[in-house]
Amino acid sequence: MKQKIISLLERNNTEELQAYFDTMPAGKPLDSTDELLLLEHFSEPVLKSYISRFPLSTQAEALFVKKAPAALRQLYINLHSLKAETQNLIIKENLEDVAADFCTMRTFEDIPFLLENGKVNVIHSYLSRYPLENDALVLTLLHHQNSSLMTCYINNGRYISPTVLTAVIEEKHLEVFKAFCYRQYRTFKKKALAQTSFDKLIERLGALYLPETLQIEVLKACDWRFVEVLLKTTPLAPLAQKLLFDRKFDYTWLKLHVTSLYGTGGYRFQKEYEPLLFKALATKDMDECLTGFRHQDDTVFVQNASEKAVLKYLESFWLTDDAQVALIARGNATLIAKLISRYSPSHGLCWQAEVKLVEICSPQLIRSYTSFHTMCCEALKQLEQKSPAELEYYYSQHRY
Repeated sequence: MKQKIISLLERNNTEELQAYFDTMPAGKPLDSTDELLLLEHFSEPVLKSYISRFPLSTQAEALFVKKAPAALRQLYINLHSLKAETQNLIIKENLEDVAADFCTMRTFEDIPFLLENGKVNVIHSYLSRYPLENDALVLTLLHHQNSSLMTCYINNGRYISPTVLTAVIEEKHLEVFKAFCYRQYRTFKKKALAQTSFDKLIERLGALYLPETLQIEVLKACDWRFVEVLLKTTPLAPLAQKLLFDRKFDYTWLKLHVTSLYGTGGYRFQKEYEPLLFKALATKDMDECLTGFRHQDDTVFVQNASEKAVLKYLESFWLTDDAQVALIARGNATLIAKLISRYSPSHGLCWQAEVKLVEICSPQLIRSYTSFHTMCCEALKQLEQKSPAELEYYYSQHRY
C-alpha cells in the first residue's frame, strides 16, 4: 500500500480514503497484506467503500466476517458471497451469527462438510431455509448425533423419501418417526376439513403419507412404541388393516386407532375388515368409541356393534334405510324399541323396515310403532296373516 494511504489510515481521513477507493482501477484490488492492514484500522465507512467495489482476499475475508458488524457483513455477502475456505471456517469455528447472515442469502457449497462438522445452530440456520438435495445427505442428517436436527427438518415440511423412512424404521429412530407421522396426521386432519373423499385425501397427502409397505413393516416388527405412533396418526392401507387381524392385535390397539382416526375424512376399513373391527371391539365392550361420528355404512355398524354402542349411536344419529332393516333383522328387542322411540307421527320407518318389523317382531313391538304411525300396504298384508288382532288394533288407531 502506498505511504499516502497508510498516512490517511493513521489520520483516519475517511473522505480521502473513500475517494481513493472509488477511483481504483476495476479488477485491481489491494493485495492481501494491505487488506489486513485496512481491517486492522477498521473504519466502517472506509471498508464499505472498498468492499462495494472489491471482494476481499481469503485471509482478509476470514478476518472480516469475524470483525464486521452484521449490516456490513450482510452487504459483503450479498455482493460477493463467501469463498469456500471462509464457509468452512464458519462451520469449523461455529460462527453462528455469521452462518445465520450467510444462509439468509446464500447456500453452503460443501453440504457434507457442514453436516459432518457443523454444530447444531449452524446446521439449523441452513436447514431452516434450504432442503437437502439427495437421500445420501438426508441419511447423513438422520445419523447426526443430535436427532433434533432431523425432526426440525421434517417439521419444516421437507420431503422424506421411502428410502429414508425405511432407515428410520429399521434403525429405530423413534423421535424422527414421530415427527414424520404427526406431520402426516396434522396435514390429514386439515385436508379432511375440505370434505373430499378419503381416496382423494390420501392422494393429496402424497409423499407425506407413510407407504403401505412401511406400515406393514412397523406392524410386523411389533415394537410397541412405533406401533402406538402408527395407530395414532396413520390411516391404514388395506394390507395393513388385514395384518391387524391376521396377527390378532390386542383390542386396546384397535380402540386406540379408532379413537384417534376412525371416521375422520371418510376414513374407514375395507368392507371385509370393518365387521372384524366392530366385532372385536364389541367382544370386549370397547366399541363405544365408534359412536361419536356418523358411519358411512351404518348397516355394518348396527349389525356388529354391541347393544350398548348401538343404543348410544341411536341417540345422536338417524339410521339409513338399509341400517333400519339391518337393526330390526338383528332381532334385539331392546334395540328395536329404541329405534321405534326415535320416530314420530310425522316421521316413521322406511317401508322395508316396516315389513321387517312385522315379519320378525312380537305383537307388543309392532303395536308400539302402530300406536302412533301408519304402515305401508306390504306391511299391512303381512300383519293380516300374522296377527288379525293387531291389524284390528291398527285400524282402530288409523281409520281410513
